[in-house]
Amino acid sequence: MRTSKRYVVTTVVTVGVALGSSAVAAPAVAHAEPTPCAATLNLFIPGTWETDEDADPAQPVGMLAPIAETIQRQHGPKSEIYFTPYMARAFDNGYTYADSKNTALNNATAVLRDYGTRCPAAKFTINGYSQGADAAGDLAADIGNDRGPVPADRVLAVGLLADPGAGTEGEVVVGPGRAGTGIADPRPQGMGKLSGRVTSICDPQDLYCSIQKSNNPLLGALGSILSKALSGGAPPTDANFPMAAALTSDFSKTDLPGLAAAIGDLTASLTSPVGVNLARVRRSASEVSNTLNPLVDLIDSGAANPAAIARLSAAPTGTAEYNAGKVLTMAGESDLSDAAAAATTIADNATKLLNNGVGKLRPNSVKARSLRIAAGNLRDQVAPLAAAPADILGSATRILALLKPSVLVDQALDVAADVTAFDFPKILDNLILLPQKVVAMDAAGAHQVAGELNNELQPLVELVGSVDLKWISQILSMIPDAQGFTEVAARATSILSTIDVPRLAKIVGRIQDVAWSVLEKLVPPPGQAPDLVGAGAALSDLLPIGVDLASVAADMLSGKAQQTPPEVLGKRSDAPARTIAPPVHDLDDLTGPLARMASFHDLNLATLIRDGLSAASFVASGVHMNYSSLIVDGSGRNAIQWLGDWTNQRIGDWMNQRIGRVK
Repeated sequence: MRTSKRYVVTTVVTVGVALGSSAVAAPAVAHAEPTPCAATLNLFIPGTWETDEDADPAQPVGMLAPIAETIQRQHGPKSEIYFTPYMARAFDNGYTYADSKNTALNNATAVLRDYGTRCPAAKFTINGYSQGADAAGDLAADIGNDRGPVPADRVLAVGLLADPGAGTEGEVVVGPGRAGTGIADPRPQGMGKLSGRVTSICDPQDLYCSIQKSNNPLLGALGSILSKALSGGAPPTDANFPMAAALTSDFSKTDLPGLAAAIGDLTASLTSPVGVNLARVRRSASEVSNTLNPLVDLIDSGAANPAAIARLSAAPTGTAEYNAGKVLTMAGESDLSDAAAAATTIADNATKLLNNGVGKLRPNSVKARSLRIAAGNLRDQVAPLAAAPADILGSATRILALLKPSVLVDQALDVAADVTAFDFPKILDNLILLPQKVVAMDAAGAHQVAGELNNELQPLVELVGSVDLKWISQILSMIPDAQGFTEVAARATSILSTIDVPRLAKIVGRIQDVAWSVLEKLVPPPGQAPDLVGAGAALSDLLPIGVDLASVAADMLSGKAQQTPPEVLGKRSDAPARTIAPPVHDLDDLTGPLARMASFHDLNLATLIRDGLSAASFVASGVHMNYSSLIVDGSGRNAIQWLGDWTNQRIGDWMNQRIGRVK
């Protein structure tokens, strides 16, 4: 059911968030120099990675740039172009996709409100792509339902390209019919008064705007919750806050290529014969701390587990993914946790001295020697990682920054697919039957049952050895799913995480070997006499092994699902676990639901995984980036050309009407 072929898509997605509920303070809206009012303001919201908070709003960028350029050619200064600057990131800078999208929504809202007030005769068009379409669609729904920054009658057209909220009532679908709705779910309020003026274009193969959630309940639920999870400024009581913590890594201040230089500068500043410059020490130690702490968090979270490292390392040599695998391997050879703590302590001590008015230390002072020793230990602890070539460290940074959400989605789906494939009823039956065969000294029966059980346990052994099941069970237990799929998968995964499956498989293997040796002595090859004494001695060895089996099997037969408290989700923790509600009495309770999940005829997790599951990586797949080639009408126009022509037509029709009224 597994496959190494994964297509990475460009945006996770979110549902509409009410204006004013942004989890992160929106940066000041970037404006070009004030200009005379144009007849229309054409607002564009680019997709993930296509812009940032400091971008020039007058400069067309990304997928939507040709549409803006078409408007400029046709209407010139009569139509002003504005590309909304916003975060346009997710998960790698301490903020989630929902946080980022909210900055787009808030900034776009502010621009329309300001322009609409300053230029009361102006009309508006709005276009968005991917994450930008998510925000643009929410904005259009707010305007259409009288909650927006301008009245609906001032909006001429709204174009949504690859909209995660596709399927919203009131939009007009252009191009190939999609199979489902957007992964973030259609906006429940619809487009209201803007119905008919909102067009949506989606490649049917693009999971972010075209997914049948009834067929893919786990991916659908993941898409919804990933898109809603807020981090920055969200209260800890927010239901999605633990999920956000598990998703995000703040690599915004990380400088992996500069790690060796920062450590070298720290060492040099503490060994200077003219004295220790504490400002320099603090700066260098802070640079080291800012680089190491996100890596430590990544490793401690469970995301940088052996399976994830192996998958990255299996990528083609020289790729960013391969380099990320090398970096994590070298990080495993280093003592990053102690090194990061040491760097933070050095920076803090330097800060305290500076705050007390001490700017310089004598080289041989006690405090200088203490800082020097700490820096020397730090240098040794991080040596394997710091020795890596700068180009490898640099290319790996983006992959590492997005590893948490990528691993979460990939492994949650892999584990759920595996769990549904296991024949738990047969495993439980054989676990009950095998000790009975051992007690009865039935060597032939014990050998047969042990052989069957050994084959049944091998996939479980591989699963337990490849992923952090406790972490995955925590993630699955956080995902709402009306069909109950994720709840059952979370329970089964949690139970498996508490069982020593490798030991169980080893015991079963020993029973199989001993039983076979008994059978060999009882039924030797032709020409040899049966060794009854040896068979009896070997048979007696089964009993103590059977006792071990009974002990481990009891844990599996009566294992209860446990859930780590949400406040520590995404962190390795020794906090007491609690039983998942409603309580699970034993694994046998799950056999019915698991059987139904496995036989659910529309559920095809294998296909789902094969078709693209690094859902939070925000690196474009061919499908999501293919809209300049997606033909959407009989004349052969692609999606970008069609949106440009349609937007221009709407602008032109209104301008002609206005001229007619003036005449």
